[in-house]
Amino acid sequence: MSHECDDNMSHDCDEALENLYLYLDSELDHVSSERIRSHLDECTDCVNSFDFEKRLKDVIKERLDEDVPATL
Repeated sequence: MSHECDDNMSHDCDEALENLYLYLDSELDHVSSERIRSHLDECTDCVNSFDFEKRLKDVIKERLDEDVPATL
């Protein structure tokens, strides 16, 4: 894995980050999804962004699934 996106990967980084939420929500077609997955396998910066957003989404989902106290 590289530590940063270089000039050759910057377009791939832009595409991956622009489509991050669509990717997380499984709303991309198979080809686009595989292209982003492949990029994430090679780019530390983008995979770190992906991991953060994935954890954030999971925490939000978990919090939404919790019961609301009756006093609210």
